Amino acid sequence: MLDEATAERLRRHWDDGWNGYDLDTIMAPFAAGVVFSSPFVPKRTGDPQTTTIHGYDALRAYVADALAGVPGIRYTVDATYAGTDSLVLVYTCHLADGSDQPGVDIMRVDAYGKVVEWRCHYSFAFVHSR
Repeated sequence: MLDEATAERLRRHWDDGWNGYDLDTIMAPFAAGVVFSSPFVPKRTGDPQTTTIHGYDALRAYVADALAGVPGIRYTVDATYAGTDSLVLVYTCHLADGSDQPGVDIMRVDAYGKVVEWRCHYSFAFVHSR
């Protein structure tokens, strides 16, 4: 069962990491075998067939590229929901152009409190405008 301390740690790493452009903070909770999916993976990798990234090192490279590609972006965590082994973060992306876009991330956690699966969700309009 996901406990409150683990949920708060994950939220804090996500929030502090992205808003501080701090790759080490973002990556701290992830397991070696993490699986990541996002509608933006094909755009970042240049491969329309690739929607998932496997492994810590590959995810770290992806996140580093994403940080470099979104200067001036800020995030506000609007809500946090806990399940038995997962955390849902509902947030708003405050883009450099002044627009705001909602997002939802789901993180599944193993028995050691490490994230083994991370899935990002955005509106269809936002995904297709980028």
